[in-house]
Amino acid sequence: MTYLDIAKKYFDAWNIHDAESIDKTFADNGTYCDPSTGEISGDDIGSNAKRLWDIFPDLSFEIVSIA
Repeated sequence: MTYLDIAKKYFDAWNIHDAESIDKTFADNGTYCDPSTGEISGDDIGSNAKRLWDIFPDLSFEIVSIA
């Protein structure tokens, strides 16, 4: 599986609101970090997605370039 394949799975999971699939795109010890969450890992990544969907129910992502 390529990095692009993983990115597509990740964003597809966001777009269908599938927190479990988002979690599965990360390695066992993988982490996510942004200014609003700090560093999170495990089920907290999916929980963060659920929180964002509650606030922004139409939140979606699109890969527009790979260059």
